[in-house]
Amino acid sequence: MVPVIPCSVHVLYVDFLFSLLAVDEVCPPDWDGLICWPHGSPGLVTKVPCPSYIYDFNHKGHAYRKCDVNGSWVFVDRWNKTWTNYSECLRFLQPNDEDGRQEFFERLYIMYTVGYAVSFSSLLVAIFIIGYFRRLHCTRNYIHMHLFVSFMLRAVSIFVKDRVVHSSAGLQDFDSALLDNLKTVSMAPLDKSQYIGCKVTVLLFIYFLATNYYWILVEGLYLHSLIFMAFRSDSRYLWGFILIGWGVPALFVAVWAIVRATLADARCWELSAGNIKWIYQVPILTAIGLNFILFVNIVRVLATKIRETNAGRYDTRKQYRKLAKSTLVLVLVFGIHYIIFVGMPHTFEGSSWEVRMYCELTFSVYCNNSITAQISSQLIFFNLATENMFKSAKDVILS
Repeated sequence: MVPVIPCSVHVLYVDFLFSLLAVDEVCPPDWDGLICWPHGSPGLVTKVPCPSYIYDFNHKGHAYRKCDVNGSWVFVDRWNKTWTNYSECLRFLQPNDEDGRQEFFERLYIMYTVGYAVSFSSLLVAIFIIGYFRRLHCTRNYIHMHLFVSFMLRAVSIFVKDRVVHSSAGLQDFDSALLDNLKTVSMAPLDKSQYIGCKVTVLLFIYFLATNYYWILVEGLYLHSLIFMAFRSDSRYLWGFILIGWGVPALFVAVWAIVRATLADARCWELSAGNIKWIYQVPILTAIGLNFILFVNIVRVLATKIRETNAGRYDTRKQYRKLAKSTLVLVLVFGIHYIIFVGMPHTFEGSSWEVRMYCELTFSVYCNNSITAQISSQLIFFNLATENMFKSAKDVILS
C-alpha cells in the first residue's frame, strides 16, 4: 500500500525542493484550510476541483487562484487574505439561487421554528407537572423528565445556532464576499478566534441531538426491563441511565470535535466534512438499532400473547388494530425513521432533496417531539394505571 502523505508535509517537502532548485518564479504549494494547492505558473490561474469531503459544496465546480508574474499568489490587501475564488463551490450556498432554494429554506425555517417553539412549551408544562406533584416522583417519570430536557435543549441549541452561526462577524464577511464582484472568499482566515463561539454552538447542537436518541434508548431499555425482567425502580438504576443518556454522547461528540478541529477546521463546522460525521452518526445509529431490536421484541411477544389468549374466542381484529396503532406511534417515538434518512446521500440535485427535507422535518420536529410529549404526558397522568399495566403484561408474558 502506498502511504498517504499529509498535505502539510507535502507542501514543506515541495518548498524544500524549490529552495534547492532555486525556483523563484513559481508560486509555491499552499494549504488554505480546505484545499492543498499545487504550485502555480506565473501569470496564470490555477484551477483545483472543489473538495469532495465537504458535502455542501458543488463537487462539479472548481476553485481558482492566480499566480502573479513575480511568483507569488495574488493577495488582497483590504481583506488581508490571499485571493481565492470559491464561487463555483459555493453555488448551493449562495443567497440568490436561480431555482428558488432561498424561498424554500425560508419556509423550512418558519416551519421548524414554530414546531420547536410549540414542542418546547409543551415539554416545559410536562416538566412542571412532574415536578409539582410529588406523587409522580418515580424512576420512570424521572427518565421522562430527562428525555423532555434533552428535546428542550435541542430546540434551544437550534435557535442559538441559527442566531450565532448566521450572524457572527466572520460569516457576515463571508456572505458579503459572495456578493462581491470577485466572488471570492478565504476559508482559512488568519484570525480564527472569531469562529470559536459559533463552533461551540454547533458542537452543543450535535451533542444535544445525540442525547435525544440516547434518552430514547433509555426509555426503550426501561420499558423492556419492566416487561421482561425483574426490574426494580431504584435510584441506582437511574444513575446508570443518566450516564447512558448524557455521558455516552459526550464521549463520541468530544472525539468528533477533536478530529474536526485537526482535519477540517473550516468556518463554524456547520458544513459537512465528509466521513468525519460518522464519528457521531454511527453511535446514534447504534442506539437506534438497539432500540429497534427492543421494540420488535416487545411487539413480537405481545402479538403472540394476543393470538394465544384470544384463540377461538372472538374476532381479534380490534386487538390487532390497537397493536398496529401503537406500533406506528412507537416507530416515531423510538426514532426508527432516522435510519432511513441518515442512509440517504446528501444532494441538492433534483426535487428529491426537497421531499426529503420536508419529510425529515415532519418526523423530527412535529411527529417525534410532539408525540413524545403527548404520550409521556399521558403516562404521567395515568401513573398508577400504567404501573398495573406493566405488572399485568409481565405476568402474562412470563406465564
